[in-house]
Amino acid sequence: MKTKILTENSRTTQVEAITKSGEYEYQVSYSYDGKELRRLSCNINKVTGNEERTYSGYMSSENGNKAMNFPADIEIAPHITMFESILQEVNEGLAATNKKENRLLITS
Repeated sequence: MKTKILTENSRTTQVEAITKSGEYEYQVSYSYDGKELRRLSCNINKVTGNEERTYSGYMSSENGNKAMNFPADIEIAPHITMFESILQEVNEGLAATNKKENRLLITS
């Protein structure tokens, strides 16, 4: 058997998700290490009736820092509210998963 040269330091799970609000579509990608959120990014597109997509912004969160980028003509307040809702949902889901896993470990 060949000797390994790599020592694994961490392993993450990558999740792709989508949500819509009005005429905007939020394409979300996040990764977590089994315990906490590592990074989350969100591309925003305005979707017209004929399914044409127009770039409307980008938001991300990584290591406790948030970054946002919007075209100058976009009203950002509703997108920031949606981003905060997305972050909250992801973090609550991870917390619930961690509690469930902890209960399984205790009862094992």
